[in-house]
Amino acid sequence: MNKLWHLVKGEIFRLFRYKIVVFGIITSLIWVLIIALSDTETAEALMPTLILMDAGLMSIVLLAAAYFLERQEGTMHALLVTPVKLVHVFLAKIISVLFMSLISFVLVVGSMFVFHDFDASVLLLLLYTLLAVLSHSAIGYVLTLNSKDFMQLLARYMGMVILFFTPLLLVAIDIIPTEYDFLAMLSPTYTGQLLVNSTIESIDTWKIIAGSLYLFILTGMLYPLVVFPRFQKVALEG
Repeated sequence: MNKLWHLVKGEIFRLFRYKIVVFGIITSLIWVLIIALSDTETAEALMPTLILMDAGLMSIVLLAAAYFLERQEGTMHALLVTPVKLVHVFLAKIISVLFMSLISFVLVVGSMFVFHDFDASVLLLLLYTLLAVLSHSAIGYVLTLNSKDFMQLLARYMGMVILFFTPLLLVAIDIIPTEYDFLAMLSPTYTGQLLVNSTIESIDTWKIIAGSLYLFILTGMLYPLVVFPRFQKVALEG
């Protein structure tokens, strides 16, 4: 446990050194400004999307940036010659992503309470945000670990964003009727937004349960079955 804690501290230190944390905070402060300048109704409508964009989708770009910077510095090689388990290195990276997302969550959701008469369960909001972050970061790692460089990752990332946001657009303009919006739940982004929305508006209970299970299972399958084996291979290959 002590070794894992030291690895987590090392990962967070690198996030600060690479200015990843600074960039993430600046991005979150832009959303805070938008929330502050909006009326309560608009802010509540925007909040789920802002949370998903910042804590979910932005986490993919940030973890990818940190990964490629580490490859340039040879950080992984240095870790592999120390008496630490690779799985602990991997867990430390996941925890560092959650750390970044927590900063974003505090700023965005905190601004809702500061600037508006906001009434929602913070614990539920945090739970659904973590589910969204873990599922998106798992997908992000799949893209990152299979990309040769950061530019190739960005191209694949943009394709993923288009794919995941299309269902949101189709539901918003009624091409997918509300009674069939469960089809859009195949998109983790749509499902994450639906779960966050459920804290401020009425959503069918079965959708909340199905959405939570979907993101949980997606995360539980991708990380151990796809992401970690690929991470292990890439780390050993250098």
